[in-house]
Amino acid sequence: MQQDAYDFALFEDRSAAGTMQQNQVPNLRAEKGGKTKPSKMKKNVMNVWIVMMAAVLISLTILLVQSKATLTELNTQVRQVQREITDAKSQYNYLNSELGKRTEMSRIEDIAKQLGLMKVNDSQITYVRLEEDSVITGGENQVGRLAELFQSGLLSVMETLDP
Repeated sequence: MQQDAYDFALFEDRSAAGTMQQNQVPNLRAEKGGKTKPSKMKKNVMNVWIVMMAAVLISLTILLVQSKATLTELNTQVRQVQREITDAKSQYNYLNSELGKRTEMSRIEDIAKQLGLMKVNDSQITYVRLEEDSVITGGENQVGRLAELFQSGLLSVMETLDP
């Protein structure tokens, strides 16, 4: 059995065929046609299209930047309002605890004692019963009568004017 790997003759034939192909120049010829130059109208349309796309991209970029700026500004305002809410809650808790301290019964009793007040006894309470027809009236004065007269006169004028 013969090994082809050591047969250099095989390689010589290939290299000889390769050199022959390299020496031959392919027959090429140039023909008219190929890529045609675009007309002026096509160029103008392309230029307008490119300008429009650039304008759209620029406007989208501006809108994106503006929206981010607005979002940042609103986030800042939200944080400020949250701080104000926290401060208001803190003040509410403080004032609520102060109110609780000031309205304790022992504190109220101490202040009442300082002012010379004392608790009410049952003997100090007096109930008064009136009959249904009994009416307590104070002494009338001139101003009260004048006020009643003025009120009745005003009401009669209003009734006259109202159809």
